[in-house]
Amino acid sequence: MGGHSLSPYLPATKTRITALHYHDDRLYIGTADGALSVYTSSTPPALRKTYQLLKRPIDQLGVLAESKKLVVLSDSAVALYALDDPAAKPAPLPQARTAHAFASTTYFQSGAGGKAARDLLVIGCRKKVVVIGAGKGFDAWELALPHSPRHVIFPSPTYAALPDSVHLLFTPTTAAILHIHPTSPAAQRLAVTDLSAAAPPPAKGEAAPATEAAGSGLSLGVGAFTGLGGYVLGKGANAPVGVRTVGGEIVLARDDVGVFYSSEGHYTRNESLQYPATPDAIAFANPYLYSMVTTVQANAQPALSVQIHLTPTLSMRETIAIPQPATGHLLARLAVLTTPGGPVLIATTPSDKAMLTAEGSSIWALSPPTLEAAVGELISEGRIGDAIGLVEAVGDASLPHTQQLPHLRILHALARFAKAEYAAAFETFTTSAVNPALVVALYPAHTIAGALHIPRERWMMLFGAPEGRLEPVPNEGTPEDAKEGGLVKGALKLPHLLPTKRTSLDTVRTGGSEDTDEEADGKLPREAIQELMFFLSDRRQKLTGAMATLSTPLPAEEDLPPLSSLPPEETHALPSVPFAELSPEQLLRTAQVVYTTLLKVYLVARPTLVGSLCRIENWCDVVEVEGLLRAQGRFDDLRDLYMQKKMHAKALSMLHELAQSENDPLDRYPPTIRYLQKLGPGHLPLIFEWSGWILKEDPSRALQIFTADEPEVDALPRAKIVEFLDRANEGACVGYLEHLTRDLNDQDAVFHEKLAELYLARARKNGNADELVAFLNASNSYRAHRLLNKLGPDEVPAARAVLLGRMGKHEEALTIYVRRLEDYAAAEAYCARAYARPADAGGIFLVLLRLYLTPPAPHAHAPLLAPALALIATHSTRLDAQAVLALLPPLVTVHDVATFVTRTLREGSRRRNEGRILKQLAGARQDEVERVLMGLEVRRVRVTDQRICPQCHKRIGQSAIAVHAPRGEVTHLHCKDPFSATLARQRE
Repeated sequence: MGGHSLSPYLPATKTRITALHYHDDRLYIGTADGALSVYTSSTPPALRKTYQLLKRPIDQLGVLAESKKLVVLSDSAVALYALDDPAAKPAPLPQARTAHAFASTTYFQSGAGGKAARDLLVIGCRKKVVVIGAGKGFDAWELALPHSPRHVIFPSPTYAALPDSVHLLFTPTTAAILHIHPTSPAAQRLAVTDLSAAAPPPAKGEAAPATEAAGSGLSLGVGAFTGLGGYVLGKGANAPVGVRTVGGEIVLARDDVGVFYSSEGHYTRNESLQYPATPDAIAFANPYLYSMVTTVQANAQPALSVQIHLTPTLSMRETIAIPQPATGHLLARLAVLTTPGGPVLIATTPSDKAMLTAEGSSIWALSPPTLEAAVGELISEGRIGDAIGLVEAVGDASLPHTQQLPHLRILHALARFAKAEYAAAFETFTTSAVNPALVVALYPAHTIAGALHIPRERWMMLFGAPEGRLEPVPNEGTPEDAKEGGLVKGALKLPHLLPTKRTSLDTVRTGGSEDTDEEADGKLPREAIQELMFFLSDRRQKLTGAMATLSTPLPAEEDLPPLSSLPPEETHALPSVPFAELSPEQLLRTAQVVYTTLLKVYLVARPTLVGSLCRIENWCDVVEVEGLLRAQGRFDDLRDLYMQKKMHAKALSMLHELAQSENDPLDRYPPTIRYLQKLGPGHLPLIFEWSGWILKEDPSRALQIFTADEPEVDALPRAKIVEFLDRANEGACVGYLEHLTRDLNDQDAVFHEKLAELYLARARKNGNADELVAFLNASNSYRAHRLLNKLGPDEVPAARAVLLGRMGKHEEALTIYVRRLEDYAAAEAYCARAYARPADAGGIFLVLLRLYLTPPAPHAHAPLLAPALALIATHSTRLDAQAVLALLPPLVTVHDVATFVTRTLREGSRRRNEGRILKQLAGARQDEVERVLMGLEVRRVRVTDQRICPQCHKRIGQSAIAVHAPRGEVTHLHCKDPFSATLARQRE
C-alpha cells in the first residue's frame, strides 16, 4: 500500500541544473555554464548529446512545436535555436531584451487552405510584454506595463483559435491578464486588466499531515500529465508561482495561499489552499497538485518537501520530504516539471560548494501509484467523496466495477440515506439509474416494500459493497460502533430510525400493531416518504420514454407471473442501468415495482395524490380503472386519465353527458370548454365537432374555446377557425375576428377584410354602417381596392369615402362628404386625420376649401361660403394664406376673414418669437454648461495609498473613483450609488 515514490532520476549530474523542459520524448536540461544536454525519456534516461550554447546560465527552456524551434532564455535575452541542430547559429529576438520569463502554446489559424497550426510566444520583459506569433510570421507586438512580468501562464495547453487571455504574474500578490485582439488597430492589439485584488476564498479547513519519509506517502493515482513548459524558479525570493490545471483554470500562490482563477480572472472555487509557507514551485499532474515548500525548523537547516493535494477536492493526500544532503542544505533554486505519462521531475542543487562541485545538481522522480490502489485506499479510509473526486478527474476505465464512478456514487448515496440525508441520496439514486427495487427495499416491509424489504444490517451487501467501507458518520455513535460495522451500522443507531412506540407529528404512521416486531418500520420521517414519491414519479417518466423506444413490444402482464410471486432476490437483481438498456420483460417488471410502490406511498401518506396517477403519463389500464373512478365520482381524475391516454373522444362524450344534467351555465359549459382549449392543433377536427353544441346553445361562451390565453389555443390555425365559424355562427365569427384584430393585433389583411365584409353584411341588414366605418378608419391592414369593389355605387357612401381616402383619392372622398353626405364636420375630421399622416398631408385642407368655393362641373352650385369661412377660421394655421385669399370670392368682407387673418399673423409672429427664444435659451444653456464644466475642471482630490473608501472601508488604490458633492468625498466607482443613497438619507 505505497504512496508516491521518490527515486533518483539523474543523480550527481556534475553540473548545476538551471532549466528543464520535456518535448517529444526528449528531456532538455539547461545548466549554469550555458550547456544544453538532451536525454531520452527512458528510465534511466540516456544522454544523447550535449551542446555548449552560451557562456551564461540558461534560465528557461521551451519548444515551439510547429516552428521546430528551441526557445532559450539566458542573461535576460531570448533566442531561438533549431530544434534538430541546436549547435547552429541561433536567431535572437531583439525585441525581448531584459526578459524575465516566457511561455508558448499552439493555436490554429484559419486560412485559404484551411486551419493551420501556429506557435504563440509571450515573453515577459522589464516593464513590458512581447507577443510573437499573433501576427505575420515572427512579428513582435509590444505593450508597456507598469510592472515586469516574472511568470507567464496560458490557461490551456492548446487553442482552437488565437488565445485572448494570458496570465502575467508580477509578484506573489499582483498579477494581470493580457488580452490579445489581432483584428484591432495596432495601438489596441494588446491590453491588460488587473487580476481581482479582492480577498481570496477562505482556505480549506484541513490540517496538513506530518512530513513523511521519501517514498513512504500514501498512494492516490495515475493521470494524464500537463507540463509547466520548463518553468524554473530561483530568480529571487519574490518570484511568483502558478500553474494551469484543467478547463482553463490556473492556481496562483498568493504568499502562503493557493488561489484558483479562471481564464477571465474570476475565482473558480469557494475555497483556497493553505500552505505552511510560500511555495517555491507548483506543478500539476492530473489529478494531483504538487507544491514545493521550504520550511525552517528551530535550529535546523531549511527542508524541502512536496505537498500533494487532490485537485478536484483540494484535500491533502501526503507530504513527501526531499532527502537533505550530508552537509549544508538544498537551495530553493529548483525546477518542477511534469512529463506526459511519467513521473514528476524535481531538480535540486546543494548549497555546499564542495558538494556542488563534486556532485552537482540531482533530478528526482516523484512517481504516483496505480489508480486502483489509490481508490481502494480512499475507500478503506472512509473517504468516498475524495475517491469520487479522484475517479472523476482521471477516469475509471481501468478500475473494477466496485471502484468505478457510478458504483462509488451509489455507495455514497446509500451512506447519506442512512444518515437521513434523503434529498441528496435520492438525487444520486435518480442520476445513477439505481434499480427502484433496491431503493424500495430500504423502506418498511408491511407498508411499502412488502417482500422486497431488506433489514438495515444487509443494506451494504444489497448494494454490492463490502461492509465497513463507507464514509464514517460524524458525531454519531462510538468508536466501538465504527469497529463493529462502519457507517451503516452507526447510522442504524440514529434516533429517527430506532424502534420506538412514541408518536410524533414529524413521522407518518404507516399501520401495523404497536406490539409487533416491525414497530420500527411503522414510522418513517416525512421527508423520506416525500423523497420516495419524487423518485418514483421521476422513474415513471423515464419508463414511458424507454417504452416508446423499444423495437419489440412489451410482454403482456397476464403472460407473466404476478410481481408478488417472484422471489425478492430476482427483483433485486434487476440491473441498475438506464431504462433504455433493459429488455422488455425487465422494463415491465421495473414498471410494476414503480407503480405498485407509488400507489402504496400515496395511500399511506397522501391519499389526495392518488389522482396524480391519472394526471401524469402512467402505466395504468384504463379499462380497469375507469369503472372505479366513475363509481367514486372522480370524474375529474377520469377526464385527466383520458387526456393523458389521448382518448379525447371518450372524455368529451363523458363531459357532454355530465353537462346534460346541469342547468347552471357556469357548470354546464366550462368543463368542455377547458378540455377543448387544451387539445391543440393536432385535434382540430375534434375541437370543431364537440364545440358545435356549445355554439348552438351559447355562442359567446363557445367563443372562449378559440380566444383563451393558452399556448394550445394560440397554436390553432386561425384561418381554419375563421372558415369554421363563418359556417357555424356568423356572430361568433365576428367576435373571433375582433379578438384577432383588436386583442392580438393580428395584421393579416385576410382577417381584416373578412371582418369588414361581415360588418358590411350587417350594415346591409340593419342599415347601420357605424361599425364598418369605425373599423375602416381604425384599421390599416386591409386592401382598400378589394373592399371598394364589394360596395355598390350608392352603397354606404361614408365607407366609400374612407376607402377612397386610403387609396389616396382625397378629392373624391371629400366630394362624398361635402356633396352626397353634406357632413362638413366629417369632412373636416377626415382632413385632420389625413393631415396627421405626413405622406397625405399636402394641402388637404386647401382641397376641402376649394370644394367649398369652386365645386367641380358635375356638382356646379353656389359656393358654400359659410362652411368655407368656418374652415379657414378653425384651421387657419394649416392653410396657406395666399392660396386662401386667392380662392375667396371678391365680395367677402374683411370682417368675415378677420379671425383667419388675425390667427395667421399671430402664428407667424409666434414662430418668429419662439425661434428667437429658443436661440437665446440654447445660448444660455451652453454658457451654463461651460461654467459648470470650468468649475468641475478646477476641482481636485488627492488619492493616496492610505485613502479609504467611506462606503466599503477598503483602500482605493488604483481603482476607478467617484467624487461626491458638496464635500468631495471619494469612493470606488462601484460604491458610488450606495454612498449617494447614504448621503441622501443623512440630508433628510
